[in-house]
Amino acid sequence: MIAFTEKGYRLAEQLRTRWITASDTLGSANAVDQDASQRAAGGQQALWRSDPAVDQDVSRAAVGGQQAAGLSEDLHLSYRGSSKEVSQPPRIELHAKTEALPAISDPRSLQDIVGEWFTKPADDTDGKRVSLSDFEEKPEICALGAGGLEHGFESEKSGACEMDARTRDAGTRHPCDAIIFVGATGIAVRAIAPFICGKAVDPAVLVIDEAGRYVISLLSGHLGGANALARTAASLIEAEPIITTATDAESAFAVDTFAKENGFLLTDLRKAKEVSAKVLRGEKLRIYSDIPMERLVQRPARHEAELVPAQEIDRADIVISYRTKLLNQATGLRLIAKRVHVGLGARKGVTQAEVAAAVATCLEDAGIDPRAVVALASIDLKKQEAGILAYSYESGVPFVTYTAEELRTVEGAFAGSSFVQSVTGVANVCERAAAYAAGRSGHAEVLVHKTIHGSVTTAVAVEA
Repeated sequence: MIAFTEKGYRLAEQLRTRWITASDTLGSANAVDQDASQRAAGGQQALWRSDPAVDQDVSRAAVGGQQAAGLSEDLHLSYRGSSKEVSQPPRIELHAKTEALPAISDPRSLQDIVGEWFTKPADDTDGKRVSLSDFEEKPEICALGAGGLEHGFESEKSGACEMDARTRDAGTRHPCDAIIFVGATGIAVRAIAPFICGKAVDPAVLVIDEAGRYVISLLSGHLGGANALARTAASLIEAEPIITTATDAESAFAVDTFAKENGFLLTDLRKAKEVSAKVLRGEKLRIYSDIPMERLVQRPARHEAELVPAQEIDRADIVISYRTKLLNQATGLRLIAKRVHVGLGARKGVTQAEVAAAVATCLEDAGIDPRAVVALASIDLKKQEAGILAYSYESGVPFVTYTAEELRTVEGAFAGSSFVQSVTGVANVCERAAAYAAGRSGHAEVLVHKTIHGSVTTAVAVEA
Protein backbone atom coordinates (compact mmCIF):
# COMPACT_ATOMS: atom_id res chain seq x y z
CA MET A 1 0.00 0.00 0.00
CA ILE A 2 1.17 3.52 -0.66
CA ALA A 3 -0.23 6.67 0.94
CA PHE A 4 0.22 10.31 -0.03
CA THR A 5 -0.67 12.03 3.24
CA GLU A 6 -0.04 11.41 6.93
CA LYS A 7 -3.74 10.75 7.48
CA GLY A 8 -3.75 8.30 4.61
CA TYR A 9 -0.71 6.52 6.00
CA ARG A 10 -2.37 6.09 9.40
CA LEU A 11 -5.40 4.58 7.64
CA ALA A 12 -3.11 2.19 5.76
CA GLU A 13 -1.52 1.16 9.06
CA GLN A 14 -4.96 0.52 10.51
CA LEU A 15 -5.99 -1.55 7.49
CA ARG A 16 -2.82 -3.62 7.65
CA THR A 17 -3.26 -4.31 11.36
CA ARG A 18 -6.87 -5.39 10.94
CA TRP A 19 -6.02 -7.50 7.92
CA ILE A 20 -3.29 -9.41 9.69
CA THR A 21 -5.36 -9.78 12.86
CA ALA A 22 -8.30 -11.10 10.86
CA SER A 23 -6.01 -13.51 9.03
CA ASP A 24 -4.56 -14.85 12.29
CA THR A 25 -8.01 -15.23 13.85
CA LEU A 26 -9.47 -17.00 10.86
CA GLY A 27 -6.41 -19.21 10.58
CA SER A 28 -6.85 -20.33 14.19
CA ALA A 29 -10.55 -20.98 13.66
CA ASN A 30 -9.72 -22.97 10.57
CA ALA A 31 -7.34 -25.20 12.53
CA VAL A 32 -10.00 -25.81 15.20
CA ASP A 33 -12.60 -26.72 12.58
CA GLN A 34 -10.28 -28.93 10.54
CA ASP A 35 -11.91 -32.20 11.56
CA ALA A 36 -15.40 -30.92 10.78
CA SER A 37 -14.22 -29.58 7.44
CA GLN A 38 -12.66 -32.90 6.58
CA ARG A 39 -15.89 -34.74 7.33
CA ALA A 40 -17.90 -32.22 5.30
CA ALA A 41 -15.65 -32.79 2.31
CA GLY A 42 -16.17 -36.52 2.32
CA GLY A 43 -12.94 -37.28 4.10
CA GLN A 44 -10.87 -34.72 2.23
CA GLN A 45 -9.43 -31.74 4.05
CA ALA A 46 -11.46 -28.75 2.89
CA LEU A 47 -9.84 -25.39 2.24
CA TRP A 48 -11.05 -22.55 4.39
CA ARG A 49 -12.98 -19.78 2.63
CA SER A 50 -14.37 -16.57 4.05
CA ASP A 51 -17.12 -16.18 1.46
CA PRO A 52 -20.30 -17.72 2.94
CA ALA A 53 -21.97 -17.70 -0.46
CA VAL A 54 -19.57 -20.31 -1.71
CA ASP A 55 -21.09 -23.67 -0.87
CA GLN A 56 -18.26 -25.81 -2.12
CA ASP A 57 -14.58 -24.97 -2.20
CA VAL A 58 -13.19 -26.16 -5.48
CA SER A 59 -11.35 -22.97 -6.40
CA ARG A 60 -7.78 -23.61 -7.39
CA ALA A 61 -4.97 -22.30 -9.53
CA ALA A 62 -2.41 -23.79 -11.68
CA VAL A 63 -0.18 -25.06 -8.93
CA GLY A 64 -1.13 -28.60 -8.04
CA GLY A 65 -4.51 -27.62 -6.65
CA GLN A 66 -2.99 -24.73 -4.70
CA GLN A 67 -4.96 -21.56 -4.42
CA ALA A 68 -1.96 -19.48 -5.25
CA ALA A 69 -2.79 -17.06 -7.98
CA GLY A 70 -4.92 -13.96 -7.74
CA LEU A 71 -6.98 -12.78 -4.83
CA SER A 72 -10.32 -14.13 -3.74
CA GLU A 73 -12.38 -13.06 -0.77
CA ASP A 74 -10.15 -15.19 1.43
CA LEU A 75 -8.11 -13.46 4.10
CA HIS A 76 -6.04 -16.62 4.42
CA LEU A 77 -4.70 -18.22 1.27
CA SER A 78 -4.28 -21.99 1.56
CA TYR A 79 -1.51 -23.77 -0.28
CA ARG A 80 -1.69 -27.48 -1.10
CA GLY A 81 1.73 -28.16 -2.58
CA SER A 82 2.46 -30.96 -0.14
CA SER A 83 0.53 -33.57 1.73
CA LYS A 84 -0.42 -31.02 4.36
CA GLU A 85 -2.13 -27.72 3.76
CA VAL A 86 -0.50 -24.61 5.17
CA SER A 87 -2.31 -21.30 5.62
CA GLN A 88 -0.23 -18.33 4.61
CA PRO A 89 -1.12 -14.88 6.00
CA PRO A 90 -0.69 -11.97 3.62
CA ARG A 91 2.46 -9.88 3.78
CA ILE A 92 1.51 -6.24 3.56
CA GLU A 93 4.11 -3.54 2.93
CA LEU A 94 3.44 0.14 3.63
CA HIS A 95 5.00 2.98 1.66
CA ALA A 96 4.68 6.69 2.32
CA LYS A 97 5.11 9.36 -0.33
CA THR A 98 4.57 12.59 1.57
CA GLU A 99 6.63 15.46 2.96
CA ALA A 100 4.59 15.20 6.16
CA LEU A 101 6.50 12.04 7.07
CA PRO A 102 10.09 12.80 6.02
CA ALA A 103 11.61 10.01 8.10
CA ILE A 104 9.75 7.25 6.23
CA SER A 105 8.75 8.88 2.92
CA ASP A 106 10.17 7.03 -0.08
CA PRO A 107 12.66 9.33 -1.87
CA ARG A 108 12.07 7.74 -5.27
CA SER A 109 9.63 9.08 -7.83
CA LEU A 110 6.13 7.61 -7.74
CA GLN A 111 6.62 6.12 -11.19
CA ASP A 112 9.81 4.38 -10.10
CA ILE A 113 8.04 2.90 -7.09
CA VAL A 114 4.99 1.73 -9.02
CA GLY A 115 7.11 0.49 -11.93
CA GLU A 116 8.78 -2.04 -9.64
CA TRP A 117 5.40 -3.51 -8.76
CA PHE A 118 4.21 -4.09 -12.30
CA THR A 119 5.13 -7.07 -14.45
CA LYS A 120 8.21 -6.49 -16.59
CA PRO A 121 7.57 -6.62 -20.34
CA ALA A 122 8.59 -9.86 -22.05
CA ASP A 123 11.66 -8.21 -23.55
CA ASP A 124 13.00 -7.47 -20.07
CA THR A 125 12.60 -10.93 -18.57
CA ASP A 126 15.55 -12.55 -20.34
CA GLY A 127 13.51 -15.73 -20.45
CA LYS A 128 13.74 -16.10 -16.68
CA ARG A 129 11.24 -18.45 -15.09
CA VAL A 130 10.52 -19.11 -11.47
CA SER A 131 11.85 -22.15 -9.66
CA LEU A 132 9.61 -24.70 -7.99
CA SER A 133 10.33 -23.20 -4.60
CA ASP A 134 8.77 -19.92 -5.74
CA PHE A 135 5.37 -21.56 -5.54
CA GLU A 136 5.74 -21.75 -1.78
CA GLU A 137 6.35 -18.05 -1.25
CA LYS A 138 3.83 -16.15 0.80
CA PRO A 139 1.35 -14.04 -1.14
CA GLU A 140 2.30 -10.39 -0.99
CA ILE A 141 0.03 -7.42 -0.77
CA CYS A 142 2.35 -4.49 -1.17
CA ALA A 143 0.42 -4.77 -2.79
CA LEU A 144 -0.05 -7.23 -7.71
CA GLY A 145 -2.68 -9.77 -8.75
CA ALA A 146 -0.98 -12.89 -10.05
CA GLY A 147 -4.31 -14.33 -11.10
CA GLY A 148 -4.06 -13.23 -14.71
CA LEU A 149 -0.87 -15.19 -15.20
CA GLU A 150 -2.58 -18.53 -14.87
CA HIS A 151 -4.65 -17.79 -17.95
CA GLY A 152 -3.09 -18.54 -21.34
CA PHE A 153 -4.55 -15.86 -23.57
CA GLU A 154 -4.57 -16.30 -27.32
CA SER A 155 -5.83 -12.85 -28.29
CA GLU A 156 -5.56 -9.23 -27.20
CA LYS A 157 -1.84 -9.55 -26.70
CA SER A 158 0.42 -6.93 -28.16
CA GLY A 159 4.05 -5.90 -28.29
CA ALA A 160 6.00 -5.91 -25.08
CA CYS A 161 2.98 -7.03 -23.07
CA GLU A 162 2.99 -10.46 -24.68
CA MET A 163 4.41 -13.13 -22.38
CA ASP A 164 5.99 -16.39 -23.38
CA ALA A 165 3.36 -19.09 -22.89
CA ARG A 166 5.73 -21.41 -21.02
CA THR A 167 6.72 -18.60 -18.68
CA ARG A 168 3.10 -17.68 -18.00
CA ASP A 169 1.88 -21.24 -17.57
CA ALA A 170 4.84 -22.03 -15.30
CA GLY A 171 3.29 -19.73 -12.74
CA THR A 172 5.37 -16.58 -13.18
CA ARG A 173 4.37 -14.13 -10.48
CA HIS A 174 4.12 -10.40 -10.18
CA PRO A 175 6.41 -8.81 -7.60
CA CYS A 176 3.31 -8.53 -5.40
CA ASP A 177 -0.40 -9.34 -5.50
CA ALA A 178 -2.14 -5.95 -5.51
CA ILE A 179 -1.39 -2.25 -5.36
CA ILE A 180 -3.50 -0.22 -2.96
CA PHE A 181 -3.29 3.56 -3.20
CA VAL A 182 -4.53 5.60 -0.25
CA GLY A 183 -5.29 9.02 -1.68
CA ALA A 184 -6.75 10.63 -4.78
CA THR A 185 -7.84 8.47 -7.71
CA GLY A 186 -6.23 10.88 -10.15
CA ILE A 187 -2.79 10.33 -8.62
CA ALA A 188 -3.25 6.56 -8.87
CA VAL A 189 -4.37 6.74 -12.50
CA ARG A 190 -1.40 8.85 -13.55
CA ALA A 191 0.98 6.58 -11.61
CA ILE A 192 -0.13 3.33 -13.24
CA ALA A 193 -0.89 4.64 -16.74
CA PRO A 194 2.60 4.07 -18.24
CA PHE A 195 2.64 0.43 -17.09
CA ILE A 196 -0.80 -0.88 -18.08
CA CYS A 197 -0.65 -3.74 -20.60
CA GLY A 198 -3.99 -5.55 -20.52
CA LYS A 199 -6.20 -7.59 -18.24
CA ALA A 200 -4.18 -10.74 -18.93
CA VAL A 201 -1.24 -9.44 -16.91
CA ASP A 202 -2.22 -6.23 -15.12
CA PRO A 203 -2.36 -6.35 -11.32
CA ALA A 204 -5.27 -5.60 -9.06
CA VAL A 205 -5.28 -1.89 -8.29
CA LEU A 206 -7.40 -0.30 -5.54
CA VAL A 207 -7.84 3.27 -4.37
CA ILE A 208 -8.98 4.21 -0.86
CA ASP A 209 -9.79 7.81 0.05
CA GLU A 210 -7.85 9.07 3.08
CA ALA A 211 -11.03 9.36 5.10
CA GLY A 212 -11.66 5.65 4.66
CA ARG A 213 -15.14 6.05 3.22
CA TYR A 214 -14.69 4.29 -0.12
CA VAL A 215 -12.60 1.43 -1.52
CA ILE A 216 -12.50 1.62 -5.31
CA SER A 217 -11.69 -1.35 -7.54
CA LEU A 218 -9.74 0.51 -10.22
CA LEU A 219 -8.02 -2.11 -12.37
CA SER A 220 -8.25 -5.89 -12.98
CA GLY A 221 -11.51 -6.35 -11.16
CA HIS A 222 -12.00 -9.98 -12.15
CA LEU A 223 -8.77 -11.65 -13.25
CA GLY A 224 -6.57 -9.64 -10.92
CA GLY A 225 -9.04 -10.02 -8.08
CA ALA A 226 -9.51 -6.30 -7.41
CA ASN A 227 -13.28 -6.56 -6.93
CA ALA A 228 -13.02 -9.24 -4.27
CA LEU A 229 -10.09 -7.48 -2.63
CA ALA A 230 -12.05 -4.21 -2.53
CA ARG A 231 -14.92 -5.92 -0.73
CA THR A 232 -12.54 -7.47 1.78
CA ALA A 233 -10.65 -4.24 2.46
CA ALA A 234 -13.91 -2.29 2.76
CA SER A 235 -15.26 -4.74 5.34
CA LEU A 236 -12.13 -4.30 7.46
CA ILE A 237 -12.35 -0.50 7.67
CA GLU A 238 -16.16 -0.26 7.47
CA ALA A 239 -16.04 1.48 4.10
CA GLU A 240 -18.17 1.13 0.98
CA PRO A 241 -16.70 -0.92 -1.88
CA ILE A 242 -17.05 0.71 -5.28
CA ILE A 243 -17.35 -1.92 -8.03
CA THR A 244 -18.06 -0.72 -11.58
CA THR A 245 -17.60 -3.81 -13.79
CA ALA A 246 -20.80 -4.40 -15.78
CA THR A 247 -21.49 -7.98 -14.73
CA ASP A 248 -21.07 -7.06 -11.07
CA ALA A 249 -23.27 -3.99 -11.44
CA GLU A 250 -25.98 -6.20 -12.97
CA SER A 251 -25.28 -9.12 -10.58
CA ALA A 252 -24.71 -11.23 -13.68
CA PHE A 253 -22.46 -14.19 -14.48
CA ALA A 254 -18.83 -13.16 -15.11
CA VAL A 255 -16.97 -15.73 -17.19
CA ASP A 256 -13.48 -14.48 -16.29
CA THR A 257 -14.24 -14.74 -12.57
CA PHE A 258 -15.79 -18.15 -13.18
CA ALA A 259 -12.65 -19.33 -14.98
CA LYS A 260 -10.32 -17.99 -12.32
CA GLU A 261 -12.22 -19.38 -9.35
CA ASN A 262 -12.37 -22.84 -10.89
CA GLY A 263 -8.80 -22.95 -12.12
CA PHE A 264 -9.70 -22.97 -15.82
CA LEU A 265 -7.36 -21.68 -18.50
CA LEU A 266 -9.10 -18.78 -20.24
CA THR A 267 -7.93 -18.89 -23.85
CA ASP A 268 -9.48 -15.92 -25.65
CA LEU A 269 -10.36 -12.51 -24.21
CA ARG A 270 -12.31 -11.48 -27.29
CA LYS A 271 -14.64 -14.45 -26.99
CA ALA A 272 -14.87 -13.87 -23.24
CA LYS A 273 -16.18 -10.38 -23.99
CA GLU A 274 -18.73 -11.86 -26.41
CA VAL A 275 -19.94 -14.19 -23.66
CA SER A 276 -20.30 -11.32 -21.20
CA ALA A 277 -22.14 -9.23 -23.78
CA LYS A 278 -24.60 -12.05 -24.37
CA VAL A 279 -25.23 -12.35 -20.62
CA LEU A 280 -25.83 -8.60 -20.29
CA ARG A 281 -28.31 -8.74 -23.19
CA GLY A 282 -30.28 -11.27 -21.20
CA GLU A 283 -29.60 -14.14 -23.61
CA LYS A 284 -29.08 -17.65 -22.35
CA LEU A 285 -25.60 -19.16 -22.64
CA ARG A 286 -25.03 -22.65 -24.02
CA ILE A 287 -22.35 -24.54 -22.09
CA TYR A 288 -20.62 -27.87 -22.52
CA SER A 289 -18.59 -29.09 -19.55
CA ASP A 290 -16.52 -32.19 -18.78
CA ILE A 291 -16.84 -31.22 -15.12
CA PRO A 292 -20.29 -31.45 -13.47
CA MET A 293 -21.54 -27.88 -13.09
CA GLU A 294 -22.80 -28.51 -9.56
CA ARG A 295 -19.18 -28.97 -8.47
CA LEU A 296 -18.11 -25.56 -9.76
CA VAL A 297 -18.19 -22.20 -8.00
CA GLN A 298 -19.32 -18.83 -9.38
CA ARG A 299 -21.37 -20.77 -11.94
CA PRO A 300 -24.15 -19.13 -13.94
CA ALA A 301 -27.71 -19.16 -12.63
CA ARG A 302 -30.23 -21.48 -14.26
CA HIS A 303 -31.85 -18.61 -16.14
CA GLU A 304 -28.45 -17.57 -17.54
CA ALA A 305 -27.29 -20.85 -19.07
CA GLU A 306 -28.22 -24.29 -20.34
CA LEU A 307 -26.06 -27.35 -20.92
CA VAL A 308 -25.49 -28.90 -24.34
CA PRO A 309 -24.20 -32.43 -25.06
CA ALA A 310 -20.86 -33.17 -26.71
CA GLN A 311 -22.66 -33.92 -29.98
CA GLU A 312 -23.72 -30.25 -30.12
CA ILE A 313 -20.44 -28.76 -29.01
CA ASP A 314 -20.32 -26.48 -32.06
CA ARG A 315 -23.37 -24.68 -30.62
CA ALA A 316 -21.75 -24.04 -27.25
CA ASP A 317 -20.82 -20.51 -26.22
CA ILE A 318 -18.47 -21.98 -23.60
CA VAL A 319 -16.65 -25.32 -23.74
CA ILE A 320 -15.06 -26.57 -20.52
CA SER A 321 -12.85 -29.55 -21.22
CA TYR A 322 -9.48 -31.23 -20.78
CA ARG A 323 -9.91 -33.33 -23.93
CA THR A 324 -8.01 -32.30 -27.05
CA LYS A 325 -10.68 -33.42 -29.51
CA LEU A 326 -13.48 -31.45 -27.89
CA LEU A 327 -11.36 -28.34 -27.48
CA ASN A 328 -10.40 -28.48 -31.14
CA GLN A 329 -14.05 -28.85 -32.16
CA ALA A 330 -15.18 -25.89 -30.07
CA THR A 331 -16.15 -22.69 -31.84
CA GLY A 332 -17.05 -20.81 -28.66
CA LEU A 333 -14.89 -19.77 -25.73
CA ARG A 334 -12.64 -22.63 -24.65
CA LEU A 335 -11.94 -22.99 -20.95
CA ILE A 336 -9.25 -25.61 -20.44
CA ALA A 337 -10.00 -27.53 -17.28
CA LYS A 338 -6.66 -27.60 -15.44
CA ARG A 339 -7.69 -30.52 -13.27
CA VAL A 340 -5.59 -33.35 -14.65
CA HIS A 341 -3.00 -35.03 -12.43
CA VAL A 342 -0.31 -37.25 -13.93
CA GLY A 343 0.97 -39.93 -11.58
CA LEU A 344 4.56 -41.03 -12.05
CA GLY A 345 6.65 -44.01 -11.08
CA ALA A 346 10.25 -44.29 -12.23
CA ARG A 347 13.46 -46.19 -11.85
CA LYS A 348 16.23 -44.48 -9.94
CA GLY A 349 18.29 -42.26 -12.21
CA VAL A 350 15.58 -41.78 -14.84
CA THR A 351 16.39 -38.94 -17.23
CA GLN A 352 14.41 -35.81 -17.99
CA ALA A 353 14.02 -36.92 -21.59
CA GLU A 354 12.54 -40.26 -20.53
CA VAL A 355 10.03 -38.55 -18.25
CA ALA A 356 9.08 -36.03 -20.92
CA ALA A 357 8.56 -38.71 -23.55
CA ALA A 358 6.48 -40.84 -21.18
CA VAL A 359 4.19 -37.98 -20.15
CA ALA A 360 3.77 -36.75 -23.73
CA THR A 361 2.90 -40.23 -25.01
CA CYS A 362 0.51 -40.87 -22.13
CA LEU A 363 -1.41 -37.63 -22.70
CA GLU A 364 -1.48 -37.97 -26.48
CA ASP A 365 -2.74 -41.55 -26.35
CA ALA A 366 -5.45 -40.51 -23.88
CA GLY A 367 -6.46 -37.45 -25.91
CA ILE A 368 -5.74 -35.04 -23.06
CA ASP A 369 -4.60 -31.48 -23.69
CA PRO A 370 -1.19 -31.00 -22.01
CA ARG A 371 -2.31 -27.57 -20.80
CA ALA A 372 -4.90 -29.29 -18.61
CA VAL A 373 -2.23 -30.88 -16.43
CA VAL A 374 -2.18 -29.19 -13.04
CA ALA A 375 0.48 -31.34 -11.34
CA LEU A 376 2.75 -34.35 -11.47
CA ALA A 377 2.41 -36.69 -8.50
CA SER A 378 4.44 -39.52 -7.01
CA ILE A 379 5.59 -41.06 -3.74
CA ASP A 380 7.87 -39.07 -1.44
CA LEU A 381 10.74 -41.48 -2.13
CA LYS A 382 10.95 -39.77 -5.53
CA LYS A 383 10.91 -36.18 -4.30
CA GLN A 384 14.61 -35.72 -5.14
CA GLU A 385 14.56 -37.65 -8.44
CA ALA A 386 16.58 -35.33 -10.69
CA GLY A 387 14.97 -36.36 -13.98
CA ILE A 388 11.44 -35.70 -12.72
CA LEU A 389 12.44 -32.42 -11.07
CA ALA A 390 14.15 -31.25 -14.27
CA TYR A 391 11.07 -32.10 -16.34
CA SER A 392 8.82 -30.36 -13.82
CA TYR A 393 10.92 -27.22 -13.98
CA GLU A 394 11.21 -27.21 -17.75
CA SER A 395 7.49 -27.84 -18.32
CA GLY A 396 6.34 -25.53 -15.54
CA VAL A 397 4.14 -28.26 -14.05
CA PRO A 398 4.57 -28.61 -10.26
CA PHE A 399 5.72 -31.94 -8.85
CA VAL A 400 4.10 -33.05 -5.59
CA THR A 401 4.76 -36.17 -3.55
CA TYR A 402 2.87 -38.12 -0.91
CA THR A 403 3.80 -40.71 1.70
CA ALA A 404 3.13 -44.41 1.28
CA GLU A 405 0.59 -44.13 4.11
CA GLU A 406 -1.34 -41.48 2.21
CA LEU A 407 -1.29 -43.44 -1.04
CA ARG A 408 -2.59 -46.56 0.72
CA THR A 409 -5.73 -44.65 1.74
CA VAL A 410 -6.92 -44.44 -1.87
CA GLU A 411 -9.80 -46.82 -2.45
CA GLY A 412 -10.10 -48.81 -5.66
CA ALA A 413 -8.57 -51.66 -7.61
CA PHE A 414 -5.03 -50.95 -8.80
CA ALA A 415 -2.56 -53.10 -10.70
CA GLY A 416 0.07 -54.20 -8.18
CA SER A 417 3.73 -55.19 -8.20
CA SER A 418 5.34 -57.14 -5.37
CA PHE A 419 8.71 -55.58 -6.21
CA VAL A 420 7.29 -52.04 -6.03
CA GLN A 421 5.57 -53.02 -2.79
CA SER A 422 8.86 -54.16 -1.26
CA VAL A 423 10.67 -50.96 -2.26
CA THR A 424 8.05 -48.27 -1.68
CA GLY A 425 5.50 -49.74 0.70
CA VAL A 426 2.69 -49.60 -1.89
CA ALA A 427 2.13 -52.00 -4.76
CA ASN A 428 1.27 -49.24 -7.24
CA VAL A 429 2.73 -45.74 -7.15
CA CYS A 430 1.70 -43.87 -10.29
CA GLU A 431 -1.99 -44.74 -10.28
CA ARG A 432 -2.47 -44.22 -6.56
CA ALA A 433 -0.53 -40.93 -6.68
CA ALA A 434 -2.69 -39.59 -9.51
CA ALA A 435 -5.91 -40.67 -7.81
CA TYR A 436 -4.84 -39.30 -4.43
CA ALA A 437 -3.81 -35.93 -5.86
CA ALA A 438 -7.02 -35.55 -7.86
CA GLY A 439 -9.16 -36.81 -4.99
CA ARG A 440 -8.05 -34.06 -2.62
CA SER A 441 -10.81 -31.89 -4.08
CA GLY A 442 -13.39 -34.48 -3.05
CA HIS A 443 -14.07 -36.15 -6.39
CA ALA A 444 -11.65 -38.00 -8.67
CA GLU A 445 -11.83 -40.21 -11.72
CA VAL A 446 -8.94 -42.31 -13.03
CA LEU A 447 -8.68 -41.72 -16.77
CA VAL A 448 -5.56 -43.73 -17.54
CA HIS A 449 -4.49 -46.74 -15.52
CA LYS A 450 -0.86 -47.73 -14.98
CA THR A 451 1.04 -47.69 -18.26
CA ILE A 452 4.70 -48.61 -18.69
CA HIS A 453 6.99 -46.46 -20.83
CA GLY A 454 10.45 -47.95 -20.42
CA SER A 455 11.83 -46.62 -17.13
CA VAL A 456 8.71 -44.63 -16.35
CA THR A 457 5.16 -45.61 -15.41
CA THR A 458 2.30 -43.16 -15.82
CA ALA A 459 -1.34 -42.87 -14.83
CA VAL A 460 -3.84 -40.03 -15.13
CA ALA A 461 -6.68 -38.90 -12.89
CA VAL A 462 -8.94 -35.87 -13.07
CA GLU A 463 -10.68 -33.78 -10.42
CA ALA A 464 -14.19 -34.52 -11.59
